[in-house]
Amino acid sequence: MVGEAEKRQICRKRFDGRVFSWALALLLPLFAAVPALVNPIEEHAVDAALFHVYRAVVFAAAQADGWLYPRWVPGINGGLGGPLFTFYSPLIYFLMTVFHAPGIPFALTWRLVVALSFVAASAGMFGLGLALFRRADVALAGAALYVFSPYLLRVLFEVGSPQGIATAFFPWVLWSLLVVAERPSGLRFALAAVSWGVFLLIHNAAAFLAFPVVGLFLLLIFLRRGSKGLLSALGAIAFGSLLIAFFLIPFAVERPFVQLESAARQAWTSPVSNPVPLAKLFAWPQLMDVGLGNNGIGETVGPLPTLLLPLSLGVALFRRGRKQWADALWVSILVLWGLWTLWMQTAFATPVWEAIIPLGVMQYLNFRWRLLTSVCSVVAIAAGFALTQAPRRWIGWLAGLLMFIAVALAFPLLYPQHLPYYGDVPLSPTVDDVRAFTLRSGLADLSGFGELLPRWRTVPFTPEEADRIAASPLSNLPEGGRVLRWERRTGILEAELETPVAFQAALHALYFPGWAGYLDGVPQPLQPAEGSGYILMDIPAGRHTVLLRYEGTTAQRVGGWVSGLTALALLALAAFWRRPAVAQDLSWSGTEQDKSRATEVYLKPRWWVAGLLVGLAALKTFWLDPHTTFLRHN
Repeated sequence: MVGEAEKRQICRKRFDGRVFSWALALLLPLFAAVPALVNPIEEHAVDAALFHVYRAVVFAAAQADGWLYPRWVPGINGGLGGPLFTFYSPLIYFLMTVFHAPGIPFALTWRLVVALSFVAASAGMFGLGLALFRRADVALAGAALYVFSPYLLRVLFEVGSPQGIATAFFPWVLWSLLVVAERPSGLRFALAAVSWGVFLLIHNAAAFLAFPVVGLFLLLIFLRRGSKGLLSALGAIAFGSLLIAFFLIPFAVERPFVQLESAARQAWTSPVSNPVPLAKLFAWPQLMDVGLGNNGIGETVGPLPTLLLPLSLGVALFRRGRKQWADALWVSILVLWGLWTLWMQTAFATPVWEAIIPLGVMQYLNFRWRLLTSVCSVVAIAAGFALTQAPRRWIGWLAGLLMFIAVALAFPLLYPQHLPYYGDVPLSPTVDDVRAFTLRSGLADLSGFGELLPRWRTVPFTPEEADRIAASPLSNLPEGGRVLRWERRTGILEAELETPVAFQAALHALYFPGWAGYLDGVPQPLQPAEGSGYILMDIPAGRHTVLLRYEGTTAQRVGGWVSGLTALALLALAAFWRRPAVAQDLSWSGTEQDKSRATEVYLKPRWWVAGLLVGLAALKTFWLDPHTTFLRHN
């Protein structure tokens, strides 16, 4: 029988092992997080430079006017405002405004979000790896493969898209689903639901593209825990979707009121066009030229998937041990999905794209590389499975070597300051700066193709029109009429008019469902003006007070009620569902001896892994970067 002293020693070793392992997982992404913080990445990433910093500005301005979740924001569309965040996932802008509240400039909040995304990606994949493999060394190798995948670095550094932030968060979703299936409880169920909801609110398109891997994880849960575990995970996904019904329901119902089809009109944005040559898809990372402005990370996924995916498939097919058939089957399907996704990038898959795009299945995908959202996780998990099948004495060494290779291969890509420069982004832009930028760039609605512009607006915005909008509440005041006073705030346009004749006022606000009009406090019907999209309201002769107020739609109110009730249900589950459950191991099956060995390895992480990370950091910081161009051209 184990004595109390021995129990305390075992607990202390377990605690020390966890702390050491998690410390390594949090230190690992600093190779990418530090460059994100210290360089002006918002000026070298196309979407960040053109959209996301400015979107945060108008989001914060609407919040300052009293809107916690501003669906209609000021400043855009020539100063008329627009329904930007009814259709674009808003969570990143909530986060940026939180960071901005103590005084951090908006541009720096974007850098902070990207840096934290790298940390979240490493921690999430490390936690998922521990849940799957019960080995810290294998989990750390998976975290390195995930964080330093060229795809994730490209989407965060070169594209600057919340899709990359959603990709970084994706392992947390899978991890939470595994946990709630392994040991269901109210708190775990609520956390899994919130994780899924957060994933959708970061970037709903990324969630759609990652859903096949989520489906494969549901298959794993069914193979491991049967229908009971599957129902727990499916329930968490359902509750998570209902939790953000305030966003999903209006997005689905009100899509016809904007011009989303504009995103698919350009030939160069169609996935049918621009396949990736195999030589580029699996190319080694390119060295950036410090004297050029057209560097790029490129469309490569790197050489590691070329080696690791077929290797993992072979290991799964020729597994050792009869009890591992379920794991091998699942990994084989997962790897085949990853290989199919890579194949879809090539010219060989063009007929498939030509067949599915007209069906509307992926109408707004725009670019083939978006389909790679889930490949990073497939490679990391498949590699982890292959490592666990190696002889026990080699697993730690092979995992450490794989981690080293993943980090070292990414070193040439960790210079975001040498990516193309897209223009000066002020540290703290104002709403006036946003309005000027949108007019200057032609991105009036702060979207790439005008897809978030209300469909009643069909003519382009001009600086002259913006001046008229800023100077008056309406565009057609009759001769002899006067504007006695007027005020414009987020979601409100109020004016006191005096007119000698009755007329139909073209008010300087874009028509959209959710606007309500009042004349001297009496509700009035509204309609859109042709071309300009202004709100039309009939005004009789005399002196009147005109009020436009954005009050929202039925879909928005229904979505809000559904979200509120779901939040209350999750709180109740977290508080009262405390029935103890027997832990079921979701790690790869094997003998009891194998499982005990896995636990032992987790409790004794290898010290040289930390030394390897510190050595790489010192080498890059004190020699490669300041004294050589080994990782860059000059």
